[in-house]
Order: sequence, then structure tokens, then C-alpha cells
Amino acid sequence: MNDAPDFKDCFNNIAKKKILIVSTTWNKDLLSPLMDVITKTANDHKVDHEISFCPGSLELAASIIRAKPDQYDGVLAIGLVIRGDTPHFKLVSKQSFQDLASVALEFHSTPLINGVLTVDNKVQAEERINPEKMNKGKEFIESLFQMMSS
Repeated sequence: MNDAPDFKDCFNNIAKKKILIVSTTWNKDLLSPLMDVITKTANDHKVDHEISFCPGSLELAASIIRAKPDQYDGVLAIGLVIRGDTPHFKLVSKQSFQDLASVALEFHSTPLINGVLTVDNKVQAEERINPEKMNKGKEFIESLFQMMSS
């Protein structure tokens, strides 16, 4: 089930804009289909994009700051945190979300979408990433386009 909003109106003035996509190398193979959807959607709408990688979700915020987000029309942070047997999941999830929110507020004139998926297991991750199922990649990039259009 996907209750994602309809973002049809968000494509009006995004052509030739430039976005930064920062993704984690942790779980890179699992995130590959999601990144494919994101880059294809950007290309389809003639949005220039740069892709940067960082080790994991905890490093996303610092990587975005180092890339100077105010030089872009929008920023998309992509990561995947899968619950394990230790408290690490909660710590990484909470801190990465707080850090990304802080960056979004600090660079408030540049829209930032938090595309960090937090899931209980690999099956949930694949369901959210799969373009034929929940297609979170499309949802993330279209959310960014909407923020850039408003």
C-alpha cells in the first residue's frame, strides 16, 4: 500500500535546476534500485544532479554541509538503517534524523528531503525500495521537486 501524495503540480519550474543527492555506501546494493529511480526521474525532468557518497546515515548531515548545500536548488539525503539485535538501530536512526533536521533548518533556503529508510528487516527495505511496490525513491525525489517549486 502506498499513500504517497500526488505531486503532479511540482514539475512546473524545476527544469535546469541543480540538486545534490548524498547517499550512503552502507547498504549501497540494496539502495541501488532506489537511486536508479531518483536519477531517472531527475533526468526525465531535466534536473541537473550531483551524487555524493558517505559511509553511513550518521555521516549524511556532515557530508551535506561539506558539499555547501546553499549552492544547490535542493538536497536529497538517502540512507537505509535496518534493525539489528543491538540498540545501534535506535541510536543511528534518531541521531541521523536529528542531524538532517538541523541541516535543513540551518540552510532553510535550500530544501532538504530526508530519504533515510528505517526498517525492521531486509524484506521491508526491499518492499519500500522496489519501484513496483512502495517506490520510495519516486516519493523522495518528487517531494524534493515540490519543495523546490513552492
